[in-house]
Amino acid sequence: MGKEKSKKGAGSKGLSGLIIDPEKPWIQVIAQMPDHIMTLTEEPAKKFYHDAKVFVESTADVSGYYQLDSCTPITDVYNLEIEAMGGKMIYGENSMPTIDFRDPLIKNLEDLHKLKKKEVDWYNDGRLPYALECINLSLDYEGVAGSFCAPFSMAVGMRSYPALIKDMKKRPDFAHELFTFIIDDVLVPYIKVQNDYTDILMAFAPDAWASVPNLSVKDMKEWVVPYTERLREKCKKLGVMIMCSSGTYSEEQLDKFDAEILHGCFDVGIACTGAPMLFLLYGPWQDYPLEPVRDYTAKLREESINVTITAGVNARLLRDGPVEKIVDTIKHYIDILGRDHSLSFFLDNIPADAPSDHIHAAVAAIHTYGRLPIADNLDDIEFKIPKRESFKEWKKKLTDGTI
Repeated sequence: MGKEKSKKGAGSKGLSGLIIDPEKPWIQVIAQMPDHIMTLTEEPAKKFYHDAKVFVESTADVSGYYQLDSCTPITDVYNLEIEAMGGKMIYGENSMPTIDFRDPLIKNLEDLHKLKKKEVDWYNDGRLPYALECINLSLDYEGVAGSFCAPFSMAVGMRSYPALIKDMKKRPDFAHELFTFIIDDVLVPYIKVQNDYTDILMAFAPDAWASVPNLSVKDMKEWVVPYTERLREKCKKLGVMIMCSSGTYSEEQLDKFDAEILHGCFDVGIACTGAPMLFLLYGPWQDYPLEPVRDYTAKLREESINVTITAGVNARLLRDGPVEKIVDTIKHYIDILGRDHSLSFFLDNIPADAPSDHIHAAVAAIHTYGRLPIADNLDDIEFKIPKRESFKEWKKKLTDGTI
């Protein structure tokens, strides 16, 4: 029996974390940071990943501390559906839950057929009540988007990456059956429940596995794009627009950087979002040249098409620094891409032990150099690394009402 639909989000528009607030005269920044939040708030994982109120309010507190432009409660979206279907999980004391790939949910075709016959309660099984309430509570912080695991990353979660790649090469009929099951029997029902529960109009899916070099551009066009488009068409009938951050470029070996492959990734990404949106995520973008990005968007800009770019600040850079490189990376992003694209920033999964000074510097750099309209010469702008109190000190001031 499903729960009564929440009315908190009825009639809301926008997508928290992806929209630009016109009242804020600067390039905006959001963050994914669950393990970092647990470190600052000292909330144990067993509460953080099971109590939606704790999760969302802790995220709001840390977002406020860092002066982020939006609170984006991004939980462990890669495994919630699989856990609800009976997949085995690993729970750490101080870390995000993860799928136990030693014992995958689908080991063979017989397992897939058994799963097809299984009745899943998309309201109540596993930690789905927690996930749904996270979405519901995020409506208090301008959120109106649902979340789910993208089809390819879910297939990896069900089979493991090596097994899935082997399926695609050696047993394509099995792989196609698996992807069809994921769309029709898992994601469409789950997104429908999200819509029924919270009135979401949009749902967003991360897709870190659908990335170069995990897949070639050819593989992504064959296996990622068609199933994402299938999901989009089915969700349109539910009144929900879906977007997947597929097709990212994450080549770690800088001597293998290839602009042609990067452009192929952008083609995949636009097909999977259904809009002229580019995600510069996951890879060491602080070391990639940005001119190939401009080369790709040139034709779109000539046609007066507004290109939205989400610029990721790499997790390792945020943790290891130094601060000067963090600031220079952000300044370079803005100088190359900020004047003629709709640019926003994403602090990409801030590590638990990243120094808070690094995060404050990143946010300050974005808000300083990203002041709209962007200055002709960013070197003329004075930038000071902010000196801030600790999170505990800030939280005490907040509680006392002194800030």
